[in-house]
Amino acid sequence: MKKGIQIALLIVGVLLLGALILNFANGGIWIIQGLNGTDGTDGRDGIDGVNGVNGSDGVDGADGKSAYELALEDGFEGTLHEWLLSLAVRGTDGSNGLPGIDGVGVKDVKINAAGELIVYMTDGTEINAGVVSGTDTGEGGDGTLSTEPDADGFYEVYETVILTNVEQSLYLRLSPDTVNGEILTSIKKGAELLRVGDQKTDDGLSRFVYNGKICYARSKFFEVKYIYEGEIPTLNLPARVVLTAGEESWFVTDQILPDRTADTMVYYSYSGSGTRIYDGCDGFAITPDATTDTETLTVRVEKRVDGDLRTILEKTVNVSVVQKQTDLALNGLFIGDSRISDGTIVTTLDSLMPNLNLIGTRSVRSSGVLHEGRGAWSTSHYLNHASVTVGGIEVSNAFYDPTAKAFSFAYYVQQHPEAAELDFVVINLGANDSFSEDSVDNMDEMVASIRAYSADIRILIMTEYLSPTGGYYLTQTTNLDVNAMRARQFRYFSYLSQTFEGREDEGIYLVENYLGINGWSDWERSTVTTANGSEERITDVIHLGYAGYCKEAAVLRSYLYWLFGAQTE
Repeated sequence: MKKGIQIALLIVGVLLLGALILNFANGGIWIIQGLNGTDGTDGRDGIDGVNGVNGSDGVDGADGKSAYELALEDGFEGTLHEWLLSLAVRGTDGSNGLPGIDGVGVKDVKINAAGELIVYMTDGTEINAGVVSGTDTGEGGDGTLSTEPDADGFYEVYETVILTNVEQSLYLRLSPDTVNGEILTSIKKGAELLRVGDQKTDDGLSRFVYNGKICYARSKFFEVKYIYEGEIPTLNLPARVVLTAGEESWFVTDQILPDRTADTMVYYSYSGSGTRIYDGCDGFAITPDATTDTETLTVRVEKRVDGDLRTILEKTVNVSVVQKQTDLALNGLFIGDSRISDGTIVTTLDSLMPNLNLIGTRSVRSSGVLHEGRGAWSTSHYLNHASVTVGGIEVSNAFYDPTAKAFSFAYYVQQHPEAAELDFVVINLGANDSFSEDSVDNMDEMVASIRAYSADIRILIMTEYLSPTGGYYLTQTTNLDVNAMRARQFRYFSYLSQTFEGREDEGIYLVENYLGINGWSDWERSTVTTANGSEERITDVIHLGYAGYCKEAAVLRSYLYWLFGAQTE
């Protein structure tokens, strides 16, 4: 192509050169006449040319990069789903409104013992939206949660509304005074808000939770998009989880939201780096690759309503990632029931940490590792009995002070001086108390006794995993209501949280040993004969299998790394 153009230009140049030579040979009259000659006469119009033939279609260009791919190149880290979430902004600023405020999300929503709706924000603040429980749905099921208004005329509600009846934007104010009240921000038409109060009059006000603030606007500007009917779901999540860098960690949805229905979706979003092993509605698994104490895991629950998915709950937990410290030298003690006396947890932990020294008056038959686990014992047994006979065998209570006739940790240390240098105590009880509130109260008495002896001992409270939903062949009983047991186990986590969570300053830690337990693979199974022939079934809904106990041991080890070793590199 280029060579042809060069030849053509060469020919044109030769012709021009020839014309110039001829011009000079005739006295240069062409140039002179061109400069000084008179105007020439108009020439005749030329004949219209023939239409050219249409050119062939060009070849399609290569596909451009998607916005998500460009975001990755620009430094975004995360899945396509996480990137889409980052684009979803609720309550954005109006075109000419006030500057937006720093975003604060809803971390959790709970109804407390007084029946008040408490909204927990991601910045650590709490908002009391008033009494909502113990009332009917009111006014034909329109989302009203209270039958009487509060002192300001607001009925408590819990619903999503959309700003529709405005031209462009609307101010949200920090007080019910919509004329002189301080303006929080402005929101665009189409913005969605969580409404927690409604005066329900023609020109009445609505109360909203927006970016961690209670604010107000006229109700007439909004339309209801979704009414939250029934109980607000509770997520079985602690305030903090501890992971170990380089080790796979699981979050199983059945342990977090056991009553999930087919129209409910659960999404996980992790702020840190690492290899994602699994990411779906049934759970999330990651192998973190860097030690940190500032990451978060957010669990969002969506429900399908009229064909659309609506967010009904979201909770964020803090994540600490620690490095392996297998040479950590510690003295520890386990107190519990058959889940401890089974021996797998203590034996596994002992093998994972060579310099760990576990003490106790009882030992695992296969390994000789010491502990204070007693099969079929409850918290009441530890508090009130010198000994208990189980299966015809009497087992003594090493913590029972015969003089005080009560549980006494100081008495235990007096009788067993090797306990004087303890770094930590692990407690795993509740199953033999039917996962009751009394069990937690009794456990708190045990904790207080340990604390009275020494404020330096770290106390780790193990939480309760939920029994699997199906596939049972119950060897220990034939009339056990597994669904009722799951409900008790789920409530037990709430009891434990209310009593022990938030007490890290006291050296008391609630351990999320349940989170990674899989309802099938982590339990003992056997083949049984049924009406359908031979079938593999779970044989025991109280005790885990070897794999499950090893998972619990791994979680405990991560906590020991976090409590007693360097938290960051």
